[in-house]
Amino acid sequence: QYDAIVLTVGATVPRDLPISGRQLKGIHFAMEFLTANTRHLLEGDTATHSVLSYRDGEPDLPYRVTNNLHISAAGKRVVVIGGGDTGTDCIGTSIRHECTSLVNFELLPQPPEMRSADNPWPQWPRVFRVDYGHEEATHKFGNDPRTYGILSKKFVDDGRGHVRGIETVRVRWDKDTTGRFV
Repeated sequence: QYDAIVLTVGATVPRDLPISGRQLKGIHFAMEFLTANTRHLLEGDTATHSVLSYRDGEPDLPYRVTNNLHISAAGKRVVVIGGGDTGTDCIGTSIRHECTSLVNFELLPQPPEMRSADNPWPQWPRVFRVDYGHEEATHKFGNDPRTYGILSKKFVDDGRGHVRGIETVRVRWDKDTTGRFV
């Protein structure tokens, strides 16, 4: 009856960032943060549910999330590592929680405004986009939250087992003869 069927799915299994300090409290996978927030919004004060947590790419024990235990960015300095739709959702949600500052680290360089010759159709167009989270951050903080060419090296401990900061380095990307980043 149909010429095509398209199945689209999101990645609910996170890709971990295996750097020193990853185990510190205050570091969360995007879907843990977003799922707990959505359930809290939908269920209010009665929100209690199991969420499967992942550590080192493997399922960890489910934990219970209740209204007073959902992951809140209120009053926090937030760093979102990575981009795409999920990164934008984390940015927007953190702003709505009233975080005090927000930065978004992107590993690759800023994409061009227009599609480049080494990115022909039907490939996904790698072009600079401003999504709702970036617009909200610009409105609240005065600038686009994205910083490009940043590699996360280490999470810094506050001495009590909580994340205090993140050590990063700037990276410069070149392209090989096929247009791939090296």
